Amino acid sequence: MTAGDAQTIPAAPRDRLAHGPWSDLALHTIGWRAFQDLCSQVCEVVLGRPVEIFREAQDGGQDAVFLIPSGHDAPPIGTVQCKHTSEAGKALRVSDLTAEIDHVEELVKAGQADTYAFMTNMSVDAPVAAAMRAKLRALGVRKPHILGRQYIVRVIRSSARLRALVPQVYGLGDLTSIVDERLSEQSRALLDSWIPKLRTYVPTQAHRDAVNAISEHGVVLLLGNPSSGKSAIGAIVSTIASENPDNTVLALTSPRDFEAGWNPNDPGRFFWIDDAFGSNVLRDDYVQDWTSAFSKLRAAIKHGNRFLLTSRKHIYEAARRRLGQRNLAQFADGSAVVDVGELTFEEKAQILYNHVNFGEQSQSWRSSVKPHLAAVAAVRDFLPGIAERLGDPNFTKGLAPRESSLVRFMEEPTEHLIDTVNALDDQLQAALILVYVHQAGFDPNDHDPSAAQAVAELTGYTLTKIQDCFAELKGSFLKLSGAKWTFAHPTISDALTEILRQKPHMMAALIRGATIDTVLSSFTCEGSPLIRDALVIPTTLDDALVARLGRTPHERHRNWMLFHFLSYRASEAVFAKAVRQFPDLLRRSCWLTDLAGNDPQVAAYARANHLGILPDDLRLEAADSLESAALTHLDVSFFDEEEMLALIPPLRLVGLGLALRTTVLPSLEERIDEIAVDADLDEEPDSHFKKLLSVLDRVEAIGVGGDTAALIDDARDQVKRSVEALEERKRERDEGADDDSDWTHIVTQKKEESPPSAAAATKRSVFDDVDK
Repeated sequence: MTAGDAQTIPAAPRDRLAHGPWSDLALHTIGWRAFQDLCSQVCEVVLGRPVEIFREAQDGGQDAVFLIPSGHDAPPIGTVQCKHTSEAGKALRVSDLTAEIDHVEELVKAGQADTYAFMTNMSVDAPVAAAMRAKLRALGVRKPHILGRQYIVRVIRSSARLRALVPQVYGLGDLTSIVDERLSEQSRALLDSWIPKLRTYVPTQAHRDAVNAISEHGVVLLLGNPSSGKSAIGAIVSTIASENPDNTVLALTSPRDFEAGWNPNDPGRFFWIDDAFGSNVLRDDYVQDWTSAFSKLRAAIKHGNRFLLTSRKHIYEAARRRLGQRNLAQFADGSAVVDVGELTFEEKAQILYNHVNFGEQSQSWRSSVKPHLAAVAAVRDFLPGIAERLGDPNFTKGLAPRESSLVRFMEEPTEHLIDTVNALDDQLQAALILVYVHQAGFDPNDHDPSAAQAVAELTGYTLTKIQDCFAELKGSFLKLSGAKWTFAHPTISDALTEILRQKPHMMAALIRGATIDTVLSSFTCEGSPLIRDALVIPTTLDDALVARLGRTPHERHRNWMLFHFLSYRASEAVFAKAVRQFPDLLRRSCWLTDLAGNDPQVAAYARANHLGILPDDLRLEAADSLESAALTHLDVSFFDEEEMLALIPPLRLVGLGLALRTTVLPSLEERIDEIAVDADLDEEPDSHFKKLLSVLDRVEAIGVGGDTAALIDDARDQVKRSVEALEERKRERDEGADDDSDWTHIVTQKKEESPPSAAAATKRSVFDDVDK
């Protein structure tokens, strides 16, 4: 700050207050490092400029010093001294300044203490503050400030931006004091369930990147491995969004929920869609839904809505390949995709500190593991979700407090979780299996009776006794979302999958008792292409599986899932048995798919035709459908699928190729104009011509010459001109758009320069007071 600016640290701004008072925040619980970061962010928000971590005071490692940079080329002349205590209710004393006197004198001589602020989480009485300011003036400080807990709490209450930068403060007070009363019940239930975890949250670079992506693009996709913290960031950013009284946060579970929940007349909705493409395995029906939902999502963003999606890396990668050109542009080019797995050592250490410090472990246990926590934080594939388990005694029974054991706990989380689940009482395991067979969640008042009965028979416990265990598992293995019991984390379902994979007698019961959605979306047949995290059904259970497939409810949504299972997950033996035993399965109707090459019903027909078990009338029906797709809808996606192409008899296939050259190609000039006129400006301009350009490529591959080659060149030139015209229309529309939605409260400040590594600046461990 310049000499002219350095009048005083201003009082907390009062133009935007939280709803309801905060009497206090539990700042004594967050640890010295987190308090240091909090003070840094308070200074940035209040002063409106970056604050640089300068050094740690050499007086026993209790303090951290920040320099307030001046403007222009002048040297920094302001210093902020931080002092944290782990004692609740402790008051600042004048003697607390004694250890800093030598440092203050040095700073004054160096011209770095024209302004000197002493920040602490202790309460500060007015006489004490006056005496300390007098001492500082006597040492040569021109503008001294003593800022205690009351000041810091007031700043936090007054600044949504500060809460966005340091969101763990949400877990230190009453959430209802900052969340507007008009939030939807779904949003309140979501955020309430996260309250216990908010105080352990550490704002990482991924958090800041997510906030910035939403601000810039209106949407972000968080990618990470299981337990990497995707959902935590989603909860935090949703909480921040909920602060605006004009906004409504909706937590959804599928793209279909979004299509039902989007109201074009409500511009203030924030959609949080966790595991957007499937929780444990890829949900192909979700991929299909997103192909149509993405266009509505783009329109919703234009109306002022915002979106946060999460997915496991390998699940999204599989979805990305299936989506192809139908993917959202911001996801396809990576501009709105954030990898949450990249953490610095300092971030890992603070995450681990928070989970152990705020967990349920005894003080003696924390003291015993304290010397080894730095080694755990240094694990290359450190996962925040596994750090959380270290703070929960339910997951550390039998875990020796040695470095090797603790590091293995982090490096091999699945194996340890499997051991933990296997160690549970049989009745508790029965409760987990009951939830497992209801993967969408177990509702005591609305569940699948046959699935529940199968679990009861399998485990030997009545349904009532099994449900009695839910309360005991709540918070560790299970959580209550509305009326439904679900897994506290998807990795618990992963562990059960591995356990059940080794127990054939349980597999038999699950095939007969699990909900059909679980069977169709989470299982695959032995001998089929391996699907990561899917439960493999052994060939010995083929007959039980076929019987179950034959009883799939005759509903368009489930028929689509059934066709997909038969086409891509069923072994050849299961497919043939199912079609022979239940010939009407192939005659069911299901959703329409935008590209014929991705249609699971056509794929099922193609597979049946390849095996010689497709009725002639269905083959002719499929051939008609594919010809119409190519000639009427310019869809030649199935040309790459040999078995699909074989559905068209050879002579008709030759005729299709001729028709593309002689009928479709000459009509493309008019078709291009029609596409341009009807184009949706919320879509990317070139996306409207993908199918048409594919037709040109196919005709060219057939072999062309003379006038045909000229027509193809002319069509491509016309497409190029049409795309440019659409881009101009889109620019004009966007420049004239009036978006009144206010999402600025979730925009974080960007530092002018990154502070030096805390590890390089100090030898003090973040875990020093973890057992206090």
